Amino acid sequence: KVERAQKTKKKHPVRLTAAPQRRDLRPVSAIPPEATKPAPVSPYGWLVTVNAKALVSPRWIGASRYGFIAYPTLSFRRPGEPAEWSSPDDSISFAAFTSGGFNVGPSIAFRGGRYDAGNPQLRGVHNVGWTLEPGVFASLWVMPDTLRARVDVGRGFRQEDGFVASLGADWVTRWRDLTFAIGPRLNLADARFMRLRFGVTAADNVNNPAFAAYRPGGGVYSAGAYGSLTWRYSERLAFTAHGGWERLTGRAAASPIVRQAGARDQFTAGLTASYTFQLGQ
Repeated sequence: KVERAQKTKKKHPVRLTAAPQRRDLRPVSAIPPEATKPAPVSPYGWLVTVNAKALVSPRWIGASRYGFIAYPTLSFRRPGEPAEWSSPDDSISFAAFTSGGFNVGPSIAFRGGRYDAGNPQLRGVHNVGWTLEPGVFASLWVMPDTLRARVDVGRGFRQEDGFVASLGADWVTRWRDLTFAIGPRLNLADARFMRLRFGVTAADNVNNPAFAAYRPGGGVYSAGAYGSLTWRYSERLAFTAHGGWERLTGRAAASPIVRQAGARDQFTAGLTASYTFQLGQ
């Protein structure tokens, strides 16, 4: 009889299933909303911003004809760091030291050349090749996130290139997803830069007598203003329309190259699309 009972139990085993357990025994309605928020972005890695830029500007400093150029740039920051505003006409730079709204570090800028192949009026006048201008920059937020001052100083990498400096200030204002900025600009250069870009050598005069020999010195060569409007479509995507005006002054404006084959007023207009993503975790 005992054997029969045991066999009967084996034919009909009793299965017990453990009920799922909640770690938090409070009612769902009692759990604070902060507990249901997604985990914060990882503080590791980098936030990379890829900028696609398109620009219409004078073909060379002092030109009356315009050209189109498109190129990409990159910027990096740590997750959690706010994206600091920068002007579209800033040089490419890296803030090696930052303290209380003050930034300083290395910079580099591209400067286009001037070639008689596309300027028949200048045939016989020396060509000016494109160059890169490595240097340093410093910026200061005089009023946090509202008024910024910046200075760049650089020199082209070729022997014939000279030193050039740009000074600027920007008033920045934000409204919802829009950021508007505008401010003055001032550009200076040494005699070597001025003679290369605006000078006419004796050999140039022999090759093209329409241009009298001209040997300018250093100083302020232009002044103007620059503005931009940025629309942040999402956390990752933003679009910027920007433009500026500068007027050649002093020895640059007096150059035969500018007076006879160019224009004192220089205009720039551009569009930028920016996309941000995280690299590394």
